[in-house]
Amino acid sequence: MQDLKIITKILKAISDEGRLRIISLLSRKKDLCVCEIKELIGLSQSTISSHLKKLENSGLITYNKNGKWINYNLDPNLDADTRILLKDIIKILKSDSQLKKDYARLNTVKRENICNR
Repeated sequence: MQDLKIITKILKAISDEGRLRIISLLSRKKDLCVCEIKELIGLSQSTISSHLKKLENSGLITYNKNGKWINYNLDPNLDADTRILLKDIIKILKSDSQLKKDYARLNTVKRENICNR
């Protein structure tokens, strides 16, 4: 069970539409890089980087380097309560039109086509 400070930190981290969209995308697909996220949600690279840093500092996401790619993922070590919380929030938003568009584009965005532009 989480304490109040940790829950508050998590809720603050996802209290932004852009960060919530990032979490939703990462719940569907592992290993998204900044340029893929930028392409999917249409925010600037600096805004995406800022969002990713806040999500990382909250303990919700991690990253790993694979060659020239920096891949972001939901933290595989999230405790069960946090996973349930995120899953429930995403479930509540399943009919959101913007998230539906994000999910539809998720498998069409290929880093090889966009990251070297």
